[in-house]
Amino acid sequence: MRKYQLNFIVRPDVDEEALKTTRERIKAVIVDNGGEILEEQDLGKRRFAYTIRRNRQKYREGTYTLYTFQAGNDTVKELERVININDNIIRFLTINLDEKR
Repeated sequence: MRKYQLNFIVRPDVDEEALKTTRERIKAVIVDNGGEILEEQDLGKRRFAYTIRRNRQKYREGTYTLYTFQAGNDTVKELERVININDNIIRFLTINLDEKR
């Protein structure tokens, strides 16, 4: 298993319950596919440097979340598939920390 970092941005217009559900869904995908969450950080709502367009809408801010986790390659593929079909997530970035060094 390798160590990864996932940073994702949730739309600013979702309520607290939808934000919590989105975060729980991401954690469930990691754990259900054999991964282990090492650290979770709520980075709060931040303003973007530029407008991001998604589904014909423009966003100037979003709520950031950062997960550090250990998982296999198949878990990361499934995680990215789930994120791509989730309408609440504007952007995401997965970094392999083992290859970063």
